[in-house]
Amino acid sequence: MTATREGDGGKEAVRVSLWQKKCTVFALMLGVPVLLYLIAMALEHTGLAVYGEIPAIALLGVIPGFLLHLCWMRCPHCGRHLDRNNGQYCQYCGEEIDWDAKPGKE
Repeated sequence: MTATREGDGGKEAVRVSLWQKKCTVFALMLGVPVLLYLIAMALEHTGLAVYGEIPAIALLGVIPGFLLHLCWMRCPHCGRHLDRNNGQYCQYCGEEIDWDAKPGKE
């Protein structure tokens, strides 16, 4: 994920580590459905029946999270998808994965 940020008279790229990407995906896939469930529980006391719509709306958080996971969670060396690998090495190329390294930084 690379975005630009204005600062110090020029544009500077904002870089995100694999660990930050993983946390973002996790928050999106878990946080949105939980938040929607809590909202539905709060609205139950007002008499609105929204439980039928909650699963459909929750997919609005889960689907983008899944797509971001497919795009972002790749080995920085071979580019293959890391699946659910949380290890120190890529399961395909065997190279060490630095989860805190930001792309473009040396």
